[in-house]
Amino acid sequence: MVDPKSHTASPTGSKYAVWAILLMVFGWLLAITTGLCGGTFVISGLTDHSGYGEAVVMAGLIMGGIPCLVGVGLILAARKWGRRRAPSPTNPDVFA
Repeated sequence: MVDPKSHTASPTGSKYAVWAILLMVFGWLLAITTGLCGGTFVISGLTDHSGYGEAVVMAGLIMGGIPCLVGVGLILAARKWGRRRAPSPTNPDVFA
């Protein structure tokens, strides 16, 4: 007969999965919004024919690029964290 408790998911593993999903959603929101805003700044700076085009491009890269990289980092961290498993139970015979 099969023990039903042996096939249930561990609560620690599901807790990691929930936090990983929340972290990934926040990372996607941060990366998409700042990426679009920074991209708009860069495109407008490249099409600007005044003397401030390079400054607008740099401002777009700094103000939009750095938070976008943080969002991508959150996405990658959530992918790694979501694969995390609960620690295996210790064997009491190890120290005997």
